[in-house]
Amino acid sequence: MYSNYADKDITVPYEEQVNGFIIYIEDNPDRWRGGYSWSVCKDEVLWHEGLTFTISDAIHSANNAIAVLSSPPLGRQAELID
Repeated sequence: MYSNYADKDITVPYEEQVNGFIIYIEDNPDRWRGGYSWSVCKDEVLWHEGLTFTISDAIHSANNAIAVLSSPPLGRQAELID
């Protein structure tokens, strides 16, 4: 049940670099459930991963993970505001 899915010129496997992180999206290896697996890596280290039903959800989830990983720690935010 592996797909040749193309959505708005996005095909899997998909790779994109965002803010120094690399987003990987590929078919879910679980052939019964389908969908896509995504991961966020930096310097060959896996920082976050997940499963989604659509490629657009995978891109959205990966970008949200990068936004959280790129934001300063909670205590540091107060220092930046002052």
